[in-house]
Amino acid sequence: MSSARPSSPSLQASQSSIQDALRRALRDEAGRAALRVVPGVQPEAQRLVYALLREAADVKGGSLLEISGDDWLLTELPSFDAEKLSQLLGKILGEEAVQLLPLPASKSMLAGLMNAPRMPLFLEVTGAEVISPLDLQPRLDRLDLAQVYRRQSIVGITDTRLPRLIFQRLMLDRAALRQLLGALAEDRALVRHAEMVLQKRVLEGLGDEGTRKSLMGGGPIAPLLLDLPPELLPAPSSEAEEGAVPAAPGLYATHSLHDAISISGLATRRQALRQHAWGIGISGLTASALSLIDADELPADWLILNWSPALEDTQTLKVLRRLDPAHLILDGCDGEAALSWGLGQGIYLFGGPWIEDVIAASRMDHCSHAARCLRSECRARGLATSPSGRFGCHQPLLLDSVLPESET
Repeated sequence: MSSARPSSPSLQASQSSIQDALRRALRDEAGRAALRVVPGVQPEAQRLVYALLREAADVKGGSLLEISGDDWLLTELPSFDAEKLSQLLGKILGEEAVQLLPLPASKSMLAGLMNAPRMPLFLEVTGAEVISPLDLQPRLDRLDLAQVYRRQSIVGITDTRLPRLIFQRLMLDRAALRQLLGALAEDRALVRHAEMVLQKRVLEGLGDEGTRKSLMGGGPIAPLLLDLPPELLPAPSSEAEEGAVPAAPGLYATHSLHDAISISGLATRRQALRQHAWGIGISGLTASALSLIDADELPADWLILNWSPALEDTQTLKVLRRLDPAHLILDGCDGEAALSWGLGQGIYLFGGPWIEDVIAASRMDHCSHAARCLRSECRARGLATSPSGRFGCHQPLLLDSVLPESET
């Protein structure tokens, strides 16, 4: 993690500088504290922790030392800043990995380092670009939601009916986000934070008419499946509303399977959310995941199943038969085989690239200007999350409705 020890003359100069740094930390001034950190073995976590410590040292003072490879020390900060940084690092590494050392109570520990058999080194990160979390927020501020969000239609299909729009879904395109973040995407903690910031921005934006129209178009509002982390769910009410009749949800907070199984009391949260016209969806159910979890115990309004031929496996079909097909959405449909399989299982809600092609074809069948467009253009405009992405359509009302009125 750190650079190798220098040769003898350089080593003497370095030791002298480190001793000076420790002496400065030992001066008799109250209101200061040192921080001792175990950075862990994950390179991305080490880079994030290093960036936070380095930034604090540069702005507030103190020296950043490496006592050993897994033992880092920030010699001094104002107590208030040290406590705040300690709390933040505790969330990243775990509280046991961070030790707040108020001065002058910790002077004996610092003095012991001056005479230790192994003199600390100034901490440096080599072989990797130092990524500062301070670079993240400006980049997110410049980012347009349309660059990283895509829209999807969920349609209802039975043997005797043509597609009907049932839901729309807003999904964060994580591959696009990582590309736009560049080197920052090497750090999983920063990526997770970026996702949270954008998901919160979308949730807030849906309450603004202008932002909503930009993302979704100006057509009729279908119930929305919105990818959200558990942290952005509304806080449960302290008191239940007496006599309140749960409304039909207009928004379904859609959690990944990994997030959903980690939420304690999700069934209770789901019931409380009904009072606010919220529902719960769970995405990411694959053939392999179905063999590992009790999917019928997941407390959700909708389970989103990823299509693959592996779903036709005999054991997987046994698991699926325990689920209510009326609460399943088959996503990722890439051809008629997926649709035929889903209908054979009693599923009637579908999404995926082939479904979007069916929607575009149906829309063009009812469009008087269809000869001026390619189906791929109609499909792209229908999925666009910005007015510029819908530019060029000669029947914007038809585009906004997603599917023709005669079929909705």
